[in-house]
Amino acid sequence: MKARAPKIAPEARAKELQNDLGLKYPDFTVCCTGAKIYIRGAFPVLHEGTVLDRYQIEIEWSDSDTEVPLLRETGGRIPWIADRHMSRGGMACLFVPEEWLLRSREEKTVIHYLDGPVRNYFLWQSLYDRGESPPWKDRAHFAPGLLEAYGEMVGMEGESTVRCCLEYLSKEQIKGHWPCPCGSGKRTRDCHLTHMRELQSKIPRYIALSALARLTNPTIK
Repeated sequence: MKARAPKIAPEARAKELQNDLGLKYPDFTVCCTGAKIYIRGAFPVLHEGTVLDRYQIEIEWSDSDTEVPLLRETGGRIPWIADRHMSRGGMACLFVPEEWLLRSREEKTVIHYLDGPVRNYFLWQSLYDRGESPPWKDRAHFAPGLLEAYGEMVGMEGESTVRCCLEYLSKEQIKGHWPCPCGSGKRTRDCHLTHMRELQSKIPRYIALSALARLTNPTIK
């Protein structure tokens, strides 16, 4: 199990985040509303060494091991449609949540968030508006996109196989006599037991349970 983030007062954490943003993102301000921490400002989209565009955004920050930061595009430039990876209220779909939650704590900083998924998201939007394509494959929407992401997570393909993998990973122990999730008809001990045990060491039970719940109801935040 990963170590949980230490408890810290929202006001103190907001000051830490403001310092972390530093010179790299000087247009951002960090504030608290009750227990929630918000980061607001103009995000510069860097591409090939220059600022290609800027977007007004609001991030509801989270250091939780079970919740991801939430990003809203507040300038109203991006349509609220699935083809633009945007839901109602301007909520952006940056990634499948479990992809972020599986990162190490060192890779879940505010700078990693902005430099990685946020930058890639808005670069995609800017290139789309210019009729250009980004240099990476676009993830499918809804359940197909979830299956694609979870398939990459467990190293297998196919809905029944991915679901079975996640179900096994959600258990306290993987039994060798269970049917192998790959669908070979063999028992797991005679097929992918080593692979499943390796996955179990990397993917906590709560991540597997979260992924299963999202496959059942893709609208879960």
